Amino acid sequence: MRILNGGRELVGIYLEPTGSAAPRQHAVLLCNPFGQEGIRAHRLYRVMSDRLAAAGYHVLRFDYYGSGDSAGSDEEWDFFGSVGDAQAALMELLRRSHAPEWSAVGLRLGANVALDLARRAPLPPRLLMLIEPVLDGRAYLSGLAASSLEALNRGYGARWPLSARLRQTLLPTPESEALGFFLSPQARAQIEAISPGCLQAPAAALRLLVPDPTAAQRLLDAAGLRSDRVDIIDAQSRIDWATDNAAATAIVPMHWIRDLIDHLAPAEYA
Repeated sequence: MRILNGGRELVGIYLEPTGSAAPRQHAVLLCNPFGQEGIRAHRLYRVMSDRLAAAGYHVLRFDYYGSGDSAGSDEEWDFFGSVGDAQAALMELLRRSHAPEWSAVGLRLGANVALDLARRAPLPPRLLMLIEPVLDGRAYLSGLAASSLEALNRGYGARWPLSARLRQTLLPTPESEALGFFLSPQARAQIEAISPGCLQAPAAALRLLVPDPTAAQRLLDAAGLRSDRVDIIDAQSRIDWATDNAAATAIVPMHWIRDLIDHLAPAEYA
């Protein structure tokens, strides 16, 4: 389906409730991660969409402007633009579904997009499911830079440490590229500003799936955030979303999808 955010043309896939489950008046928006992490998460999002629709939910997954099948080049991608794209996608999802309530799911930087969307939306979400959200923007960018270097070292093998000319020619500028995806100065500055305070979202239940709940709790405590509004759950999976190694590997932690469906349903359906 085609979604317009002003002059930005987006591509999305809308799924109506299917299967034997009673249709629910509840829409779920899936917010993609950035770059290589989005490629790695594609299979997860596709399976998650199908399972949500089979459970009776209206579902939309989409590509931000400058990514995937949407219009624009990766040079035009930025974080705040993606939040605006998510807002346009949500409005289209609610228009098509006529659902009175909505929730959102995001992985990595997609979780941060979902959080900012919740602040802008006229109707607060029932649930934000945040899978390994970015809580330290500078550390996130440093990790992407390290993954880029690792990929080059792996790709060129023994020649890489020996050939200064090869490194000079192919070494990506950490400030402008992450595993082959362009990062504009604007996008980089927006990501650098991300901190644990991003978890302040209006009137929404937050469910964090993270590989290290203790470390996440320390970050929340240091930021002075109320932990009674945030459920911090052990993801029980250790996945390197930024690697381009074994990129064709399907990564679908089904317990994440079951957890999402369990917590989307109101008490009368439980």
